Amino acid sequence: MLLAEQTLAGLRLRGQQVRVAVSVFADEVRRRSAVGLGAVDSRALLTVLHCLPVDIPVPLSSLDAYALRTLRTAPTGVVDQEDVQGSFVRRLVSAARVELVLVHGSQGISPREWDSAVRDASQFAPFSARGVVLSHPVSERALHNPDSPRDPDFDLLLLKARFFGVGVAAQGPAGLSWLLEPAPYRPLRHSAAQWLFHEQAWRQLGPDWS
Repeated sequence: MLLAEQTLAGLRLRGQQVRVAVSVFADEVRRRSAVGLGAVDSRALLTVLHCLPVDIPVPLSSLDAYALRTLRTAPTGVVDQEDVQGSFVRRLVSAARVELVLVHGSQGISPREWDSAVRDASQFAPFSARGVVLSHPVSERALHNPDSPRDPDFDLLLLKARFFGVGVAAQGPAGLSWLLEPAPYRPLRHSAAQWLFHEQAWRQLGPDWS
C-alpha cells in the first residue's frame, strides 16, 4: 500500500524529527480561529479540562481550588464561566489528531540504525500508529517470495517491528510503501497526555495546514 507523501508533515515531537499523518477537525479549527485561539499545550490546563464534559455546565462547587485557579487563567475560547449559574463550561476539544508517526532520519533509516529506529518509533505507541522508513532497498517481491534471497538483519528487523507493532516502509520509485503495515492504534484509555501530544503537533502545523 502506497503512503500519500503529500499528506505527511515534518514535525518535531518528543525530541525527534518525524513525519506525521494528521486528521484535522475543521469545526474546532474554525471555532478557535473565531476567538483567536491557537494550540493549547499547557499540561496543567489540559489535565483539568480532560476531567470535564464538553458543553455541559460544571458547578464551581464541584471543583477544587487548583482546578478553579487553572480554569480562571485559561485563554479565551477554552471555557466559558457562567456567573449566573456559578459554573464553568468546557468548550475546547481537539483541533487535530496525529494518526501516524514515521521515524525516518534525514535519508531514511540505514541498516545499522534499524534496531534503534524501532525503539524510537515505539515511544509513540500511546499516541498513534507508528512506523520507520528504510533507506536500504528491500522489494515487496523479496519480502513475500520465500524463494528470494533474504537478509537476516532485515528478517530480524521485521520480527522486532512486528512484536512492537511498528510498521516498516521503504522509499521506491512510486513513493513510500509499506513492507510491514503498523499495528492499528487502539488505546487502552484516553488521557490528558495524549491530548497534549496532539496539541503540540497542532501548534507546529497551524490553522492553515490541511
